[in-house]
Amino acid sequence: MSRPLLSSLRRPILSRHIIRPTSIPSVRHASTTTSGPRRFLSSTLFVAGGVLLIAYYYDSRSLLHEHVVMPVVRFGLDPEEGHKLAVRILSWDKWARPRDMGVDAKELQAELFGIPIQNPVGIAAGFDKDADAIDGLFDLGFGYVEVGSVTPEPQPGNPKPRFFRLEEDSAAINRYGFNSLGHGYTLSKLRSRLISFSQTHPSLFPSPLSKNPSPPKGLPRSLRPGQLLAVNLGKNKTSSADSNEDYIKGVRTLGPYADVVVINVSSPNTPGLRALQGKQILENLLKDVVSERNKIASQDGLPKIAVKVASDLSEDELADVASAVRGSGVEGIIISNTTVKRKELDLNSSRQDEIGGLSGKPLFPYALKALKTLRPLLPPSIPIIGCGGVSTGEDALLMARAGASLIQVYTSFGYRGVGTPRLIKDEITTHLIESKSSWKNEIGKDWKSGGSTSSSSMGWDMTVNKLKQQSDQIKEEAKSLADLLKQLSDKESMADLISQAEKALGLSSSSSSSSPSSSSPSSSNVDGSNPSVTVSNGIGGPRDNLAGASSSGTGQGVIGNESDDVASGLIESGGANTRSIESNSPQEQSSNQTPSTSAESQADNGVGAPSIQQALLSTPAAIDLTPQVIVDSPVIPEPTLDERDNQWSQAVKTGQRRLV
Repeated sequence: MSRPLLSSLRRPILSRHIIRPTSIPSVRHASTTTSGPRRFLSSTLFVAGGVLLIAYYYDSRSLLHEHVVMPVVRFGLDPEEGHKLAVRILSWDKWARPRDMGVDAKELQAELFGIPIQNPVGIAAGFDKDADAIDGLFDLGFGYVEVGSVTPEPQPGNPKPRFFRLEEDSAAINRYGFNSLGHGYTLSKLRSRLISFSQTHPSLFPSPLSKNPSPPKGLPRSLRPGQLLAVNLGKNKTSSADSNEDYIKGVRTLGPYADVVVINVSSPNTPGLRALQGKQILENLLKDVVSERNKIASQDGLPKIAVKVASDLSEDELADVASAVRGSGVEGIIISNTTVKRKELDLNSSRQDEIGGLSGKPLFPYALKALKTLRPLLPPSIPIIGCGGVSTGEDALLMARAGASLIQVYTSFGYRGVGTPRLIKDEITTHLIESKSSWKNEIGKDWKSGGSTSSSSMGWDMTVNKLKQQSDQIKEEAKSLADLLKQLSDKESMADLISQAEKALGLSSSSSSSSPSSSSPSSSNVDGSNPSVTVSNGIGGPRDNLAGASSSGTGQGVIGNESDDVASGLIESGGANTRSIESNSPQEQSSNQTPSTSAESQADNGVGAPSIQQALLSTPAAIDLTPQVIVDSPVIPEPTLDERDNQWSQAVKTGQRRLV
């Protein structure tokens, strides 16, 4: 084969394998043609999602907080660290923290110490210990915010770990031990809050503003109408157990900035503190606190004093607490604090044996029982705040029906999140609307009798009725006593009249008993010739020595002047009402003695005739009025005129009668 042929055969083959560059078509992106609508849609979705997320964050009742945020916090943070994070978030500026977006229904309106409150749900002490998040808690919808416990001097509390979750039991155990930054720090927070308020409400404060401004007149010290601020006071561990000075300092320092000052004597985490719940010790403490409170110079009233006690107390101990409160002037009670009980609670958590006070749902039955025990022991003017295990609206209503004016939450706030107050208020409102009732009408409903709907009858129907009966009985006894005193007064007046009458006649009741001539038969002369003569009037009083004795005139009581003759004549004119007793000798007197009245018997026995007053006060002897039939009684002939003359002459001669 020739070379040209071979060359021709190879060219096509080589040409087939020659790679020539080809033009690559340009890639067309979707954004070059439809970029505007798609970008707008994606941006809108992003912004809407952000707005929705922010709205969910700001609205405390959104499910985001209870079912997303709180589980994440419990999973990722230590309990105490999660507690601190919650306080820190609520202490942020208003624009950065969640708040209650709902509106409280009119059925939720409550009252404490005569002060109207927009709703009955409060936060207990122990959450905001140093008053860092007061406004944040109010913005969540609490009607009552209690900060503390605050001790006079800063103290770190007990060693960590000291806060434990019992999730299986919806409970918690803490042994914080009054960790506090002290009165000074809390005072600075309260004052700075007041100064910030004065800058936004300058018309409510004097100008220029003082360095230590006081809360404005006409507003609660919470600076929010319809909401109250309380400060809970504790005691330093280093303070003397029998000293009340820590509480007195707290009242003096923080009292002017609080609506309510709470005396905490029930924390189980401070040694010896619960011993202050004894009757005499507690009463002395509360009296000192009230006395110091009364010294506060305030232009708009004084803070109220409440004491916080534990549900672990027995019925007798709760009665002692009630007695101490009644006797000290304290205005309210909070029941209860945490409990040290464990076996009785039937807990499931492995943390149940941790030392400290337990709070949460297992505590509720015991707090409710203590409330029912304490309520009848207090007057209506002393309200009770129910606390301990309240987690739902139904729990709150059970507390109200037992007599609580307000309720407080603590552990449930840690489990349900910032929406807890709104959720509980909505649950309460739903029930109240269905039953056509109100919170005020529910208070004390368990104690009302006869289906009464008046809250004034709460819990005290039996006590009030009993007191009314006792009052009526005392009134009857007082009336009887007044009648008796009147009778005694009348008798004394009669006795005075009798005494004056005797003095006017020249007689004395004492003379009849003290005069030798009338006390005994021996009052006659030694020779027995001059006997004493006793004459009684118609009343029964004595008339001693009105008839003269013998002509010798040696006997006592001889009447020798004209006035005596007149008196003797008046006695004679009495006829049957006068009686003369003559006796020539003691032997003759005894032989001639006949039965007579008791007064005559006393005179004959030597005791002396009774005075007019004694006769009035003595009980008369019974007289037998049964008719007696005298059989064959001899007829006594009536004396003739000569015999009557002879008797009269004989009487004149013997001295028994005298001519007038």
